[in-house]
Amino acid sequence: MDISAGNRILKVQLRHGVAIDAIKIMYRRNGADVWTDQWGGGGGQFSEFNLDDGESLRSIRGHYGRFAGVTVVRSVTFISDKRTYGPYGGEGGIAFELEAPDKRIVGFTARSGLYLDALGIYVA
Repeated sequence: MDISAGNRILKVQLRHGVAIDAIKIMYRRNGADVWTDQWGGGGGQFSEFNLDDGESLRSIRGHYGRFAGVTVVRSVTFISDKRTYGPYGGEGGIAFELEAPDKRIVGFTARSGLYLDALGIYVA
């Protein structure tokens, strides 16, 4: 995800079940709305949420653990400065939290195969 031009997260799409199958993000860069590639596979239930104008993501929490023989993101919850979205997926495994104290999340990095294997954030 290119974070060089002051991104603003607009929409998050997820596929989930017992684990997070995939994630895809829409963000605004240089006045244009841009989608990331889908990170992960095509299984699971589809969900999406939109951020309001002026709303920013502040943290992400969830769980990771073994599923289908690999370590994957099992669940994820997004916390903005206005509300909480999720949890999505199954909450088994080891808990994690990614925070942007006194800042906002402006981008993501991920690793995936058939499922979302890892998720990271960029803050500004």
